[in-house]
This record gives sequence, structure tokens and C-alpha cells, in this order.
Amino acid sequence: MTKMADNAFNASDFGNSTKRRLPICFCLDTSGSMMGEPIKQLNHGLASFLASIKANDDTRSATDVSIITFGSSVEIVMPFGKISDDGLPDIKASTTMTPIGEGILTALELLDARKAGYKEQGIKYYQPWLVVITDGAPQGPNAMANMETAIKACNELEQNDKLVVFNIGVGNSVDFDILKRVSVKRDEPISVSSGDFGKLFEFLGSSSSSVVSSGMSDDQLYNLSTEPEGESVDVDDFFKFVE
Repeated sequence: MTKMADNAFNASDFGNSTKRRLPICFCLDTSGSMMGEPIKQLNHGLASFLASIKANDDTRSATDVSIITFGSSVEIVMPFGKISDDGLPDIKASTTMTPIGEGILTALELLDARKAGYKEQGIKYYQPWLVVITDGAPQGPNAMANMETAIKACNELEQNDKLVVFNIGVGNSVDFDILKRVSVKRDEPISVSSGDFGKLFEFLGSSSSSVVSSGMSDDQLYNLSTEPEGESVDVDDFFKFVE
């Protein structure tokens, strides 16, 4: 498992604010198949999401974001903390391996440390979001063993209402059978094309705003307004839920 960043929690991140927090960890596939237009659209979608968070008073003060990538290795691209005005570092795709399980396990470590920090500071929080986006299947040394460990950990947290999972597949090469198992509450994974990243991140931004501003429940983040078809839920159907 990748060593967690030492600065996963820093009391100075919060200033004097005690506003209830929503921690969100993006766990993103940067394997070789994401090269070119997909990784370009992913970067653009992330930038738009962070801009929307900063543009809203409620989400700016309540939403904590971290970003992990998994490709040739697992990298913590952006640890939890204040969102920099300098913007995101450019996320690049690598040429080998897809250590999805290791990425998820690292994300869960970051979220657990963040929750511990909230408790230490006496800050209330909404249940964390884990947003997993992949266009393939686990590949690399111990990839399947790590994936099984990650699935078990996610399932236990979800069943105990301690985690909200967005399991998202990109394109036609996703192992939807594996991806589906990451969540026990979502009937089917969410399916997108790389061209839908903008719409997907718009949905995530709108949903985070609804949670911190309107008290939208975790269950509503799983319940869709349309019936899923096939092995996944198309992002257009998923997006219809957002009012």
C-alpha cells in the first residue's frame, strides 16, 4: 500500500471555521489508455469542479478535496487542505499498470486520517465521498489481491453508513463486474465517455452543494430517477436526478 502523505491533516487548514465538512477523495485512473483526449477532458472536468466549489460560499468553506491517481504507481496529486489559487497540477497518463485497488486503499487512508483530524478539532462532518473513475480493470503486481481488499473495505464502510461511493466507468473497456462490487448500495456503476466528464463533474459539484447547503441525504446520492439498463447507468440518466 502506498505510504500516506504526512500532511493528510493539518489544523491550520481550517482557520477559525468550525463549519461541518464534506471530504471528497477522487481516485483517478491514469493508465495508458487514458492518454490523449480522455486525460485532457479529465483535467478540464476537475478544474471546472474545483472552480465551482470555490465560487459557492457554502461549498468553499465546507468541502475538502483530495486527488489520488493510479497508473504506473499510486500518487497523491493533491492532499486534503486549502484549495490553492494556483490551480491543479496537470494530471498525465502513464503507459503501464492499473493498480485500482491500491489507489482505493490509499484514498481510504486519506479519508480516515481526515475524519480523525475533524474529530480532534471538534468539527462535524458529512460522510466522506470516494469517487473512483477508471477505464479498465486491475492490472499489475498483486492487483487483484489489492482490489479484493479494497472492495471489502469499501463495502464494510458503506454498509455502516461511513462512506458514499461513486464507482464510475469510462468507455467500453471497463470491467463493470469488478467495478460494480466496489459499492453495495449503488445498483450499477455510472458509465461515461471521456466527452461526458464535464457533465459528470457538474453533477458532482451540484450534489456537493446540495449536501452542504440543503442537507441532501446520502441515500439520495444512490437513488436514481430512472431505471438502469444493461451493465451500467448512463451519465445522462444519472444527471436527470439533479434538480
